[in-house]
Amino acid sequence: MTIETANFEGKAHPKDLVLKRTLKAPRALVFETFTRAEHLVHWWAPKPFTTPKCEVDLKPGGLWRYTFRSPEGVTHDCEAVYREVDPPRKLVMESFVPDPTGKPFFVIRQTIILEDRGKETGLVLEFKVLQANPGSEPFLGGMAQGTNGTLDNLEEYLIRLK
Repeated sequence: MTIETANFEGKAHPKDLVLKRTLKAPRALVFETFTRAEHLVHWWAPKPFTTPKCEVDLKPGGLWRYTFRSPEGVTHDCEAVYREVDPPRKLVMESFVPDPTGKPFFVIRQTIILEDRGKETGLVLEFKVLQANPGSEPFLGGMAQGTNGTLDNLEEYLIRLK
């Protein structure tokens, strides 16, 4: 049986995700932690993974490239294209993890909305699956747990920055 690429533009995918948090840091700092490589390498990976490599070209059409590393040393190179950059309020990007041939396992639109709450920031993080290709199931299946773990890392990192 061959699994074909499925396009989910304009329709729901079972792994679409919306997460909300209140972060104990001002909005400008939270935006900075989402957009600067020197911050992202400290928190942008679900435990026990790390992010040993990160490059950010923060502009519409710019690329964000990063690598996840497992405790066993297995790496996954990832890439995102910024679609909207509205500091310090909003980021929209489309990201993917390439298979060994360079074709994406999936394409996801990530929308990050930051609400100013004085010394705190309201975060809404939306993941919309735009395309799911053969081999995407393990990645998409762990997206909710992995993203929540990554946001836990962000909360811990913001505390260390104070």
